Amino acid sequence: MSRFIVVIVAVVVFVVGCTEGEAVNAPTMTQDQALARVEQLIKETVDVITPKPRLDLYRPSLNVNGCLDPTDGGAEDRVVISRSYYLRDIPMDQIGEVTRRVKQHWERQGYYIETASKDGLAVFGHSQPDDFLISIGPTGDDNVLSLGVSSPCIWPTGAPEAV
Repeated sequence: MSRFIVVIVAVVVFVVGCTEGEAVNAPTMTQDQALARVEQLIKETVDVITPKPRLDLYRPSLNVNGCLDPTDGGAEDRVVISRSYYLRDIPMDQIGEVTRRVKQHWERQGYYIETASKDGLAVFGHSQPDDFLISIGPTGDDNVLSLGVSSPCIWPTGAPEAV
């Protein structure tokens, strides 16, 4: 996948995260709590990968993103917290095995696997019970894996601002 496709997938992830099963004005975790959960999901996933990858942060994922076009009728004041990393130093001939191991780990954790590519190299799912979007797949012509996690839509302070 080209970097352009990675960006498109990330945008889709943000939109989906904002539209799934969330009470419109209910309290949520805070922005800091969501970031901590994102990093926890990444760490737990990376811990099952052999050989150990070198994490290379995809810098645009540092941005706090708005809840794009929420179809749940909720406010656009909510945000999505995400992080994406390139998993460097994984030999090309081991990418399929690494992705398979990550998918098995997610399934053992009880996560819902939304879809996987026919070749098994790209997997998309949701953590349970908190519904964070999780994904792993190859990027660009260099066949480097990318690991991404995005929160559902949250209120930055955990609750809507009083009007």
